[in-house]
Amino acid sequence: MKYKTKNSLKMLFVLMPMLLCVTSDFAQTKKPNIIFILADDLGYSDVGAYGGEIHTPNLDKMAEEGVKLTNMHNASMCILSRSSLLTGKWWPKAGKGITNGENIAQQLKKEGYHTGLVGKWHLNGEPNDKGFDYFFGYLSGFSNYFKGSPDYRSNRVPFKNFPADYYSTDYFTDRAIDFINPANNKGKPFFLYLSFQSPHNPLQAPKEDIMKYRGSYLKGWQAVREARLKRQIQLGIVDAGTPVPAYPLNLPSWDSLTPRQKDLEDLRMSVYAAMVERMDKGIGRLLGALKKNRQAGNTFVVFLSDNGTDSFSVVDKVMLKRGLLPGDVASNYQPGTGWAYAAVTPYRLYKISQNGGGITTGAIAWGPGIFKQSGTSINNALHIVDVVPTVLDMVNAENITTSFKDSLSGKSFYGLLNGGKFNRKGPMYFQYRDNRAIRTNSWDLVEVDEDGWELYDIKRDPYEADDLSGKYPEVVKSLSANWLNWWKTENHTNKYVPESTKHDYNYKPQGDRGSGALYIPSAMPDSLSHKYPLK
Repeated sequence: MKYKTKNSLKMLFVLMPMLLCVTSDFAQTKKPNIIFILADDLGYSDVGAYGGEIHTPNLDKMAEEGVKLTNMHNASMCILSRSSLLTGKWWPKAGKGITNGENIAQQLKKEGYHTGLVGKWHLNGEPNDKGFDYFFGYLSGFSNYFKGSPDYRSNRVPFKNFPADYYSTDYFTDRAIDFINPANNKGKPFFLYLSFQSPHNPLQAPKEDIMKYRGSYLKGWQAVREARLKRQIQLGIVDAGTPVPAYPLNLPSWDSLTPRQKDLEDLRMSVYAAMVERMDKGIGRLLGALKKNRQAGNTFVVFLSDNGTDSFSVVDKVMLKRGLLPGDVASNYQPGTGWAYAAVTPYRLYKISQNGGGITTGAIAWGPGIFKQSGTSINNALHIVDVVPTVLDMVNAENITTSFKDSLSGKSFYGLLNGGKFNRKGPMYFQYRDNRAIRTNSWDLVEVDEDGWELYDIKRDPYEADDLSGKYPEVVKSLSANWLNWWKTENHTNKYVPESTKHDYNYKPQGDRGSGALYIPSAMPDSLSHKYPLK
């Protein structure tokens, strides 16, 4: 008996390398699983790997095992970024809400993929009509984290049976883990689009999570931004000698606030941080499931945000009148300008703006068995339209229609992930309402609230501190003509007539150099201070 056991072990050691080789070859020849993880209104520096103090160990670990895409851009607004992410096209070509042509889910189905969307949709129609075999989530722009909303669907069926302990971030994670279970994919590779709502308004999180941060933000948004910038320099994300933008003229100094204002602002950011940490835990559970299912070696994951942090706070007065605070189940608070300023460190401006803070996302690519690079940062200028071409390159697509490939605005960065090069042929273009921009390898031409062009030297001044539009009018003229030609071509129109943000209740002017609406922080009422007591 001992003899047989000993010889069996010897035989096992002989066969082990062969078995590993077969397993490895199989993993390399099988089409990879694809996961898009999209945060909603997450700031560039919120995640620990990008300088933030919020506890995000799973995303930080993902960055250590993968690659930080430190110069990734989105389209500054939920619906626009989602249109470009799923189609690989500039949003006007895709149509606001992917109304023109097909998306990546429809194309991957032709390659034999099982496709699923969990979370926020916020595009035209319903996901099940747009190439997704499975859908659980809601159709509109936002929903109550604890109670859901009437537009929730489980596939096409309205979902109403929310459990008593429902919290959307956790439930979306559960559904995503269920979707990637090999038993539910029938041997097919999968494409999962996990579209978290966090940390989009309403600012809501379980109280125990909020209280973990309560009081830690009394130092103020200026101190938080400075600390994040210091960490970004230590991490190599920001060069120490690079100029950073001046303090916004439409944002009061933290020291000028009353104790009650500081109290409510601390609570506002504590809820925001709790929401981000909860999302990070969900991502950790998802990656853990991939490893448990032995799918990690053949899965590509890309994490990013659809735009910068929301700087508005339009319903504070209504909420306070109803006796509601950030975090409450029936509340609908937004982050506000102060914390948005800290969240987008080291950039300027916020959601809907085409400046860096509105359109730059701290992205992470993860795929231990898919690409060679790991634990590194890539600073090439990428855009959300480049994700679809990268996926098509990665899956070695054979059945994707030529017309779909030819319609793509982006370019694959798969080679970058394997130590190669990436050369974008043309500029990157941006527009939302009366905010627009064009970025080349040398210049950044951008306009805020239709207040005129600003020009920045991207190589010397990537964070838009020094406006050179008066010094180089010929560059402004040339780039402006380029942008307008793009706009006319993409929209099949001969003119540009933007929607104004200046008289819109939801979108007030953001300009941080004198033209933006002044942010006036709300104050904590004495009658409500007991709800989330300071430590």
